[in-house]
Order: sequence, then C-alpha cells, then structure tokens
Amino acid sequence: MSYVASPEEISVFSKWSSKPEFSQEGIAVEFRTTEEFVKSVLPPGFEPAAEPKGSILLSSMESKLCGEFDCTLVTIDAIFKGITGKYCLEMLISGDTPVTWGREVWGETKKTGITRLYRSGNHRYAYAERNGVRLIEIEGEFGDDLPEEVLKGHQFEIKAYPNLKGTGMQWEPIVDTLEVTEHKTRQSLGKGSVTMRVTTANPLHTIPIKSVGQLEYVSGLAEHTVVGEDELGAGHSYLPYLIGRHYDDLREFKVGLQWISQRLAAKEREMVVERHFASA
Repeated sequence: MSYVASPEEISVFSKWSSKPEFSQEGIAVEFRTTEEFVKSVLPPGFEPAAEPKGSILLSSMESKLCGEFDCTLVTIDAIFKGITGKYCLEMLISGDTPVTWGREVWGETKKTGITRLYRSGNHRYAYAERNGVRLIEIEGEFGDDLPEEVLKGHQFEIKAYPNLKGTGMQWEPIVDTLEVTEHKTRQSLGKGSVTMRVTTANPLHTIPIKSVGQLEYVSGLAEHTVVGEDELGAGHSYLPYLIGRHYDDLREFKVGLQWISQRLAAKEREMVVERHFASA
C-alpha cells in the first residue's frame, strides 16, 4: 500500500466498511438504572426506551475489516426516530485500526483499553482495563449450552467532530443507525458478580445501577449494517455529549510544572472506588 490508495485498495476499504462482520466471544449482563439518569445522558433527538435498562459486554472479537481486538461496551437503551436500540456510553477497544476506523467512520466512542476472558470448566471470568485500572470485572458459574439463536436489534452511533478550536461542532452531527444481527452459536446463562472500579478519569461511577440480571456467555457471528443516516439537529449543543463520551478530562494528564496549576490534584486523579453487584 502506498500513501495514495490504488483503485483496488479503495474498493476493498469501501466494500469491507459497508458491512464489517464480527465474530465474538464474551460475557454480557443487563442492568437496571433510573429514568432520570437515562434522560440526563441522552442528547437532543433521543428519547428513553420503555424501561431504564442498559447492558455491559466484555468480549474478544475478530473482524474481516480490522482483525482481532478486545472489546468492552457499556450501553443504555434509547429511542431515535421511533427505533429502539443501544446508545453507547463506554467503548474500550484494543488495537490501532479498530479504534481509528470506528471513531472516524462510524463516530464510535472508542478509547483504548484491554479486555480479557478466562474459562475453567463452567467458571468464567472477564475484566476490562484502562490506564492500569480494572474498571469492570464479571465472574460467575455458567450452566449448559442453550439452543442456537439469532437475534436482531439496533445500535446508535453519532458521527461528530469538534471544530478546530474545540469551541463547538465542526458540522451537524450525524446519527448512524446500525442493524445488528447476532448469531448466538454458543450461549449459556450464569450467576455471579459484577465489580466496577471508577476513577476521576472515568464516568462509570455516574451510572446509578439499581440491579443486574443474569450473566450470559455468548459466542458467534455479529453482523452490523448501516440502515440509517440522519442529522441529529442538535448543532453546537451536542458538544458536551461529545466531550463526555469521547475524551478524558484533559486535566487528568501528568504535565510539566508550567501547567500544573491548571490540573487536578494528584490525590483526586488517583481516587479509586469499588462497587459490587450480585447477578440475578
């Protein structure tokens, strides 16, 4: 490949970007939160779903588009233009191309992170880590395999960029509506625990989790197809949602003495709080 892509390379990029298939192995769990929280984090144009629910997925993935990578998703259920789907709050991904492609092409909220899964008999354990902190851990005992299943749903991404000075939006945000078809070739249910560790650099602690459901182990193909591209209609008012989901607090980073007065105190940066939840 050269610095100017050939017609063949452009064709491959376009074809594979249009329908990137993923294979996944992961542990998922649904949680219940509050309607007030859901309303507070949804941008203009989105509505809360019928129930204030969300989900956590810790997984390893492969894609014909970008190879193998780790993936952690934290989403809440929302409605856009009459369609119910998942609105992503947190997305931790390993690898340069998986992160870059997702942020630039679909506008995903991807940040770099590590996800690991381990199995021993019916016992399974997974964790998601960023900046040296295991932010999420899921552990449990799982039952026998359930029959194969194919489920269809939707996921929303918002393609948006700040302007050159970071004072507003470069252009009107675009909502990508993805149809997701999950082929659950292997799946089983389990009971166990969910642990969340939160720091000042990560807003997971702002999610008021009231309860969590059963743990679910799943493995199989996941197809994502763009079925809608709509202007959000929020203009510059989308900026707080963009910064909150896509970027860390810039005051968190260790810097030289000349800027230290503009930063958070070291004690604040290092704060770690644990929260534990038992599955249903």
